[in-house]
Amino acid sequence: MQLSLISHCILPQNNEKDALMKLHSRLSNILIALAILWGMFILFLGNVTEPSPENLTVLLSTLICGAYTLGLRVTRRFWLPRLSRRPLRNAVYLGVVNAAFVETVFVLIEKMTSAQGVAAHPNLLLDLLLTMPWYTAMTWTFVGVQHRRRFDPAVVLLLGAVYELGADGILGPLLALLSGDFQILTPTYWLLMALSAFWVFIPVYSPLVLPPAWVIASAPQPERPSIPAWREALKPLLWLIPFGLYILVLMLILDLLPLA
Repeated sequence: MQLSLISHCILPQNNEKDALMKLHSRLSNILIALAILWGMFILFLGNVTEPSPENLTVLLSTLICGAYTLGLRVTRRFWLPRLSRRPLRNAVYLGVVNAAFVETVFVLIEKMTSAQGVAAHPNLLLDLLLTMPWYTAMTWTFVGVQHRRRFDPAVVLLLGAVYELGADGILGPLLALLSGDFQILTPTYWLLMALSAFWVFIPVYSPLVLPPAWVIASAPQPERPSIPAWREALKPLLWLIPFGLYILVLMLILDLLPLA
């Protein structure tokens, strides 16, 4: 009788907790969807008010990256079981391959629209040489973090935007200071980053983080570390320090041996 009474007291609490978690997940998904729509609206608005090859390149490339992630979501019953056989290793491989896909899309669309300065380099091989070390290290570290933490999809997408903010929104403009571009030091830059660019980063980096998270979900979850989740989630950004040094050295080499 006592065990029965205890179970009746505990089960409603568990059911209530599950309901709250489901509600939280739904709200998070709605909010992240609205954030992505806001970013795409800004891109469309920019192409209408200030049409340029560069704006068109960003719009088309972002749409393709987002559509690619959706395509993987729709077809994952075909490819996910195979990758789930060795989930952690394959999650890293998937993220790296998707990163190469994203860079290739930006380079090809840039060439199609005759835009300049959108991709890391107009030469695809040099572009991959410049960017893939960061993508590989970031993906490898993220897979370990996601394996331990199991962040919800909305959080995973936001983390992808944070990682791109670090690479393209902060490191890139900091390196541009060497060539006399001081936009990162202006309030306008950070205002535009907060209002528009950050939300555009979500679909761009979505292939790098969300599909690997689906693969990781099939692996047994280890014990979570004692450090705060937010600190562990930001671990991939630490790679920006050696990556920045790598870019400086590579830029010096490319200046001595121009291969554009």
